[in-house]
Amino acid sequence: MKGKLIVFEGPEGCGKSTQAQMAFEYLKGRGIKTVLLREPGGNVISEKIRAIILDPAHKAMTKKTELLLYIASRAQIIEEKLKPLLDGGATVILDRFSLSTLVYQGYARGLDKKQIKILNDYVAKGVKVFMTVVFDVTEKEAAIRLSKREKHDRLDAEAAAFHKKVRAGYLAEAANNKSIYLIKTDGKSKEEIFNETIKLLCKKRVC
Repeated sequence: MKGKLIVFEGPEGCGKSTQAQMAFEYLKGRGIKTVLLREPGGNVISEKIRAIILDPAHKAMTKKTELLLYIASRAQIIEEKLKPLLDGGATVILDRFSLSTLVYQGYARGLDKKQIKILNDYVAKGVKVFMTVVFDVTEKEAAIRLSKREKHDRLDAEAAAFHKKVRAGYLAEAANNKSIYLIKTDGKSKEEIFNETIKLLCKKRVC
């Protein structure tokens, strides 16, 4: 593939979506062919799946149902958007990808990580992540940030123990994977975090 897939990850409240938007605008401003997408979502079908997954009313959703809905959404965005864009040489900034599923459904939900990796590999065949940036945030800081949100989805409403497992999962994966880069966000403004993010992207020759 000619393009680069850059994934922004992290626990709820880490600020990754804000950083993804800022990075997109920065790269686009420099004349780099850049597209910003999110997971789950990014196209009509996947956005409908997203609405089902995150609906607070769907408290009866099982772990396996949740997992397979994420995988289904990913399969659609890969075929409809990611492969064509990357083949066309675009830089794609993706707000969440397969690492989220491994962390949320594996580390936090307790589903089999090997099976999750098999499913991720199955739908992502032919698509390689150039680099993943994980925005780390402590549980205490995340709780403060989430309390300021006007709307809360089904994952926002999970217990503190769940969010603690999510963070631990990200930290574990970052410690064991050289293509995952960690940026700590506690006590920093979005501008300070952005400066770190762009410095990292440029170091990896994205900009």
